[in-house]
Amino acid sequence: MLLASCDDQIMEWGRPAGQGEVTTADIPLAIKEVLANYEPVKTYAAQYTPNMLVGLGLSASMYNESAQKATAYKTLADENFQMFTPGNALKMDAIVGNSGNMNWTTVDAMLANMPQDVRLYGHNFIWYQQQAQTYLKSLIAPTMVVKTDGDIASVLKNGTFDSDLSGWSGWGAGSSREWQEEKDGHTGVAHLTNTKEGNKWDSQFCQDLDPALTEGVKYTLRFKAKCSTASGLIQNCLQNSKTYSGQGYHDFNIGTDWATYEYEITPTSDDMNRLCFNFGSVNAEYWIDDVELGVKKEDPMENILSGDASDFEGGTKGGWSSWGDKANAPTAEVKEGVGRNGSYGLVLTNNKDANMWNAQCAYTFDSYLDPSKVYMIQFYVKSSSSAGEIQFQYQNGSTYGSQGGYASFTPGTDWYLCEKKFKPGYDDVNRIMFNFGKVAGTYYIDDIKFGVAKDQSLDANAKQFRFVRRSSHSPRRATTITYTLKSPEEKRTALLGAMDAWIKGCADHLKEKGIVPYGYDVINEPIADGSNKVRGVDAGTFGGSDTDDDGNRTYDSAPVESTTDGLNLNWGGNRFYWGYYVKDYAVKAFQYARKYLPAETKLFVNDYNLEVSPGKLDALINFVKKIDSDNGSPIVDGIGSQVHFDLHAATDDVTTNDSIIKVLKGRVDKMFQTLAATGKLVRVTELDVALGTSSPSAAQYKCQSDCYKMIFESYKENVPQAQQSGITIWGLSDNADEHVYWIPDDAPNIFDSNYLRKWAYKGVCDGIAGEDLGLKYGGDDYKAYYERQNVSPTVGQ
Repeated sequence: MLLASCDDQIMEWGRPAGQGEVTTADIPLAIKEVLANYEPVKTYAAQYTPNMLVGLGLSASMYNESAQKATAYKTLADENFQMFTPGNALKMDAIVGNSGNMNWTTVDAMLANMPQDVRLYGHNFIWYQQQAQTYLKSLIAPTMVVKTDGDIASVLKNGTFDSDLSGWSGWGAGSSREWQEEKDGHTGVAHLTNTKEGNKWDSQFCQDLDPALTEGVKYTLRFKAKCSTASGLIQNCLQNSKTYSGQGYHDFNIGTDWATYEYEITPTSDDMNRLCFNFGSVNAEYWIDDVELGVKKEDPMENILSGDASDFEGGTKGGWSSWGDKANAPTAEVKEGVGRNGSYGLVLTNNKDANMWNAQCAYTFDSYLDPSKVYMIQFYVKSSSSAGEIQFQYQNGSTYGSQGGYASFTPGTDWYLCEKKFKPGYDDVNRIMFNFGKVAGTYYIDDIKFGVAKDQSLDANAKQFRFVRRSSHSPRRATTITYTLKSPEEKRTALLGAMDAWIKGCADHLKEKGIVPYGYDVINEPIADGSNKVRGVDAGTFGGSDTDDDGNRTYDSAPVESTTDGLNLNWGGNRFYWGYYVKDYAVKAFQYARKYLPAETKLFVNDYNLEVSPGKLDALINFVKKIDSDNGSPIVDGIGSQVHFDLHAATDDVTTNDSIIKVLKGRVDKMFQTLAATGKLVRVTELDVALGTSSPSAAQYKCQSDCYKMIFESYKENVPQAQQSGITIWGLSDNADEHVYWIPDDAPNIFDSNYLRKWAYKGVCDGIAGEDLGLKYGGDDYKAYYERQNVSPTVGQ
């Protein structure tokens, strides 16, 4: 016999492949005939326990689908239960998106389909799981500061893959992602392989963005790529990592030579927080490097150099001319493959060390520069020699007078971005030029921009170039990301604002729909197993677990934050430990709930394993006492207990099964007595009885029925009527759609996989009534069985 704790994935719905139906041996026909005549559960609840409500934990999505298709799921839920608890639909991550906006579609459909005599129980406001982690993290995360010497302020981490693929992830059957050292002059690249042709998104290479991109802002994606085949295809898009909704889909045909790809995307929502490379449609290998995603920097000047005079992409010098000492025989020509992006660039060659002006390359304008304006030149340059030197100046193109603006620069063998601001001072300046005759060697220049500076100020270093060293292979934009940390008080204020908005948003929306919830789980599962400490509040106490890519179990730990790496929560997906940042989060949550919800709505703390762990039960009661104390007066109305039993030890031996139930009853009695002693309302918020098999025997089904009956009887016996809130059965049926994540391959509920009554149905009804209701039926009443096919074959033939 085991008593199960609450699973991390409660009420996640779906149907697994190969799930079979429940079958079992016969039990006496008379029981089946009797059970056929039982009334709906809530009929007995209204008659025998009018002071409490018998509820159902259900899937809102299945309920809504059943309403559309008129299937048994909704019919049985409506007929049998007085209150509904949506298993997932009212949790934070189901409603609050990455941007903090709320989506009520599923909840509203459920509310519209609910009968008027059925109450709503809210589950839940604050939990350590299924929270809107992306949104909450964005509120406390440090401010990202992006500096770049390129034209894109990229928000990506490790877009150059110099040493690994850190920051990136991916998935897809038949595909792989690996870092590859040096490739065609690239220090490191992402090597993607797809071996199974299918949909583009079947194989993905992604980076999650923190924070999400801003709605309405134009972003540029630029990357370099090549493919093992000329027919390669990569699709890029933005995506919401939680809902997987995407936008900005764009296909790039990737050939066998390195090329630069670029497009612009403006997010139409503020929850796009993932960049995707989709490469699943072609069986091929891809190599990717220099990925940038960000806002393009505004040009610091109004560039008056156009076309080839600026980027040389037409293959000509575009108006630049050159001359020099005949002994040096300098040259200036445009060549392909030498530019910053591997395309065209200007190549200046000097063959002898001499004076700087012995080799010159100049551009002459048709009109004079404005002597009163501040101008700016910006260009990229590198040299064949680490000792190379190049000089910028301006002059009159006819008299060679009115010269100035001299600034020398030693570029070295890496690409450098150079900027120079100056005011001509003369009214006849019409030429700008590069002098490169001092040091023999070859100089490569690309992307020259020149014009009136938008910022007309001249800094103290106006006589010098401003330059930034580039990394060793072309091209590398030096983008640095740093973070400005938020103070603890700033984080607390932001999170309390989010908590207030979340709880108020729920309360206001339900009010708009005319719904007065019977109760609400304000705090869910605050006590960690084993330590019996408060998750997030007590030092080092979290208690959540996750599985890494290698299948290893990893446990949540304290967040790590720095100005260089930002914030790493170290918490599993959609987990958020409010108490880590807001120590008094529990009392605040109750205060907000009491402020916004109707006065008659009961406010609960809810946890599991209370029947098997007296220490955890005591810790939970102390937790409740502290909330009341911190509030200055009692504010917690009730305590909820999740009772998830596992009767896998039940056998065909009746004596053994009876002893199992007896042991369980002793523990449950003690739990109810302890809870009742608090004076609070007591509720079983989640009740199911697993059997450890999907094909139980008749005796096991009978034991399950006895267990359900025992819970109801113990509850009524040990909890005074004034404190009886009621019992909620967690899950309607044994149908596989309800048990993909929660108790799969089992038969824990009171209806079978075909929505027919099981023996457990009788146990629940008899437990509510406090007597064997079957004794009321006999004689001609048995005939009703032949007219009412509502009993599972697990109850006999």
